[in-house]
Amino acid sequence: MICIKKEINVIVGENIRFYRESFGYTREKLSELIDVSPRFLYDTEMGRVGVSITTLKKLCEVLGISADRLLWSREEKSVEISERLSHVPAEYGELIEELIQKQLEIIALASKEPGKKTRS
Repeated sequence: MICIKKEINVIVGENIRFYRESFGYTREKLSELIDVSPRFLYDTEMGRVGVSITTLKKLCEVLGISADRLLWSREEKSVEISERLSHVPAEYGELIEELIQKQLEIIALASKEPGKKTRS
């Protein structure tokens, strides 16, 4: 059987794979989080099948990115932290702020240690 891939499915599949790998998810883990089979996710990443709006929404929520990141091919694929945080439920806002503050304190302490080089 000859499989003719739609261009949009190929683009979306490539983008899903890029972001899945960038954020450290295995195909099995991401498929579990978005409630699809690993085989379906594989076929999607290969551009063999498309995704429903429901699955697209779940992907965006889990990956913390906007739908346009998956729908259009772009040269620049890095994701700003503000975009990722915009998808986090509000009830986690305070916790995230605390975690960021702790990380900034660690960075400040590490940069004051003798022999440590700081970025200029």
